Amino acid sequence: MSSQRFPSLDELIALARHESAARRDYYIGVEHLLLALLRIEGGIAAHIFAQQDSSSSYVEFIAQSNSSAEALSYLGIPSPRASRVIARAQSYIQQGMQPAERALLRALLEERDSLVIRRVVHNLGVRRKQLLKAVDEWRVEFATNPSLPPPRVINNDPRYSLSPEELSILQQIFRTCPQVIVERSLSSVGNSYSGARVLLVRAFDAQRRTLAPSVVKLHDRQAILWEKMRYNEHVRDKLPANTSHIMLDALPEDSPIGGLKYSYVQGALDAQTTSLRDFALSQPPQVVARLLRERLYEAFRHTWWDQRTAYQFTVWQEYELLLPPALELEALPEPPATARKIEPLQDVLRAEGAFCPDELVILTNFTVLKTKPMRNNTVQLVAGGNAEAMNLASRVDVRNFDLGAHPNLQRGTILKRVAGRVIRTRDDILQEQVLALAPNFDFAADPLPRHAALSERLPNPLRNYRTLLEAYLSGTFCSMHGDLHLGNILIGRDGAAWLIDFEWTRDGHTLFDWATLEISLLLELLAPHLSESWDSVWQAVALLNQLNQACYLTPQALDTELFSADELYAKALIPVTEVRRIAARLLQGGNWAEYFIPLGLMALRALSWRERPLAARRLAYLITALAIHTVRQVALAARQSDPTTDQKSVQ
Repeated sequence: MSSQRFPSLDELIALARHESAARRDYYIGVEHLLLALLRIEGGIAAHIFAQQDSSSSYVEFIAQSNSSAEALSYLGIPSPRASRVIARAQSYIQQGMQPAERALLRALLEERDSLVIRRVVHNLGVRRKQLLKAVDEWRVEFATNPSLPPPRVINNDPRYSLSPEELSILQQIFRTCPQVIVERSLSSVGNSYSGARVLLVRAFDAQRRTLAPSVVKLHDRQAILWEKMRYNEHVRDKLPANTSHIMLDALPEDSPIGGLKYSYVQGALDAQTTSLRDFALSQPPQVVARLLRERLYEAFRHTWWDQRTAYQFTVWQEYELLLPPALELEALPEPPATARKIEPLQDVLRAEGAFCPDELVILTNFTVLKTKPMRNNTVQLVAGGNAEAMNLASRVDVRNFDLGAHPNLQRGTILKRVAGRVIRTRDDILQEQVLALAPNFDFAADPLPRHAALSERLPNPLRNYRTLLEAYLSGTFCSMHGDLHLGNILIGRDGAAWLIDFEWTRDGHTLFDWATLEISLLLELLAPHLSESWDSVWQAVALLNQLNQACYLTPQALDTELFSADELYAKALIPVTEVRRIAARLLQGGNWAEYFIPLGLMALRALSWRERPLAARRLAYLITALAIHTVRQVALAARQSDPTTDQKSVQ
């Protein structure tokens, strides 16, 4: 018999009371009882949830509602629902069920009307009966298993060294394996979009037999939590049958990072698995184009992009999230009562010249997106906590925020009131990003100065990007990946395409994914061939202009070979042309403005990627200018062909 001491029901309730007080919640609720069980090291709840490939940290994340960080008062007594759960647990204990945490866990799982419990069960992807059966089958011996020695981790990628935190995460994910080999990093070294690290890993069992290769993602702890939740809600039941991922998570309490293991159908990956970025750099452009069509679009369209419905929206609702914050603030303890009050989604946050330097503002009911203690204690605030893109609009970054006064701040927390002084606006940030490009022309001119490579002058992105944001589009809505760049597409055995990184997966505008992919292709395949001179960038944009004109003037030309593989810059446009063919199939009513508007905003986002080469960021800047120009030309062509056409979507 184990000598381990299990907590009593009273001790569990005391733990729940502590959780409620720490979160400044009014009652002790069902979620606090569940959190109390998760706090027990090696406890029953942790054991049972681990059987479902979910850590205590992930279940805790799901259990917590997007509640406010402030409360008017704290009562500290159980809510009526929590009281009912406690009474049921007491009844089980009186009937002989031991230990108390087992009785409380069963009582919680039986509370069918609890939104918290329903959310947890849904995100675990299991039936409630399975969890109840696991509780009934639990034995005290399960709590006495000795811990296994950590596996030996060998890194075979000389470009990349494992930090102590990353080593610990890998050891936790592969804790039942005596040895693990990191074959290589699938992330572009020094060139990751989000800072995440993606590794191809091979593990060995106790008999030293090699297991199928796995892909592991290491990233910020909150990002890992969010990705697993998005996967469970938006991806798990929608991927093709041969790509059903099962993600294992590792989220140590004392680590700033976490990890996910992506599992694939047996034999899908091998040691030669690579990212589409590396594949595209090593293969002829025609091969890359064919893979995009046959292995990516055709493989996933039936459950994602083809499952679309009509959708009318103002562009900022789907795409403002791509841009720099509307405001950067310096946190203040309490400004004067005359400070301007700002709420999420107000038009003033997108208006030109709406804020002055040093102006005092009060933000009300904004939601935490990220906290960055290592970057001036910055808190990123957005409109809401749900998955839809509009919830990521109205972003405001607040520096020198008092994180110590909000110890439980996390993504989804609503802050009732934040005071600050305006440091920079979005226009200020964009102007600094353009100046960093070292333009050899008047960057304030509108339109931009003429270049010999183009017959027409292009609009100035700084002066005209709002016309894209405020445009009204009739498009379609579907399940989407949300970050479909080349690094998030893996190429496995026999050229099969596999998707990873579901942190931003959601339902949204269908063409978002394809505009993301085109910008990724241009920056990875075209930009490396450009010199440091602006002339080479203008020449590349002139070729893009030919492609743009073909789309809306002679769309049948997309089915021909527009560019020769013998041309240096044009070679990279062969896969891009394939993306345009796919986009043409997804357009609503053949209106190419629906594609070029997202494309321009996607390119504008790339100006903030300081780790990108200068030529790549210059290219992105001119792509935005060309997109604005093309949207106007699309509107002009539509009016010429049909003078009654309503072109609200283009200015």
